[in-house]
Amino acid sequence: MVKQQHITHAQELRLQAVHCKQHNQSWSASKIGKHIGCNRMFVSRWLTRHQQTGDINDKPRSGRPQIADAAAENYILMAAQLPECTSAADIAAKTQQALGLKLSGSTVTRLLKRKGLQHLTAKVVPMLTVKQKLARVKFAKAALRRERCSWRRVMITDSKYFRLHAMGKPAGRWCTPATREVVARPKHSVAAHVYMGVAFHGATSLKFVTGTHKQVSKYTDPKSKRPYRGLAQQEYTDVLHDHFIPEGNKLFKNAGQWADKWQMQQDNAPAHKTPTNMAYIAANVPGGHFLAWPPNSPDLSPIENLWSWMDIKLHKLDKCKNIEELKERLEQVRQSIPPTLLHNMFDGMKARMERVIELNGDYIGK
Repeated sequence: MVKQQHITHAQELRLQAVHCKQHNQSWSASKIGKHIGCNRMFVSRWLTRHQQTGDINDKPRSGRPQIADAAAENYILMAAQLPECTSAADIAAKTQQALGLKLSGSTVTRLLKRKGLQHLTAKVVPMLTVKQKLARVKFAKAALRRERCSWRRVMITDSKYFRLHAMGKPAGRWCTPATREVVARPKHSVAAHVYMGVAFHGATSLKFVTGTHKQVSKYTDPKSKRPYRGLAQQEYTDVLHDHFIPEGNKLFKNAGQWADKWQMQQDNAPAHKTPTNMAYIAANVPGGHFLAWPPNSPDLSPIENLWSWMDIKLHKLDKCKNIEELKERLEQVRQSIPPTLLHNMFDGMKARMERVIELNGDYIGK
């Protein structure tokens, strides 16, 4: 058999085919192909080639020879991990300095892509203090001590701003400078500030609150004598009374489970955790409040995944012309939430809790 120090995946399969035939003379090309994961024609061609020439290498081709050998490829992969090499041009310069091999940035890019690498920016995650990490571990341990199906009887609530115009970086397109797309975007996009509760059995309807375009709070700040610009404690009490608690009762009653024991989980927004609102939840939610949510921990909440899912679905629809259309589309997207998505979210909470304990409170991702 041909022995090589550096072989490609295709050459490795060829070697396996020859090896199988040498040790199993009665095997057909089809059987060898199934054994190594290739089709019959591939096996038959390379067995014939090896029998005739004793070789399984590719024939010389008319294309330009590869500039970088195996040693150069290994160096390029190593250089890509260096903090000073942030671009293909940096890596090419570093390779030329070390090996005397002149490469273009395009050649380096092709090589790295062939090796499965992508040029990605650093992922930004919350900066957690030691105290916050300890609180996250404490929360996770407390959640795991509850009975096996505890998360199935919890309704998680949260709010999010959805914008009329996407404010992120536009998606790239292959084009010429003359055909490059132009996207007009306002300096400040119209937004809808919406609350929603989700449970294993379904989601509440959307509740639009202060922060939504042209929606003014009916409560006045005693200091400024003007309406609150954000969600006030009193308005959140209204959300609990008129929305979350009645819809939560209906949700669990229709499901036929936990109607007299369901609990509510919210984050630490100032309006949420006031003594008045915490007392209201304790008195009106059958099972009360689930647990005190650890600060700076959006990665522990499955509703963050659901917001992202809704945002993607929203921007796949036709563009909204005004805030009313945005509200209608959001409710349309909410009604399309698949039950399996909610089931996976809540049944996956145990794994999230175990993961944060395993990482000693560090960020676990979403």
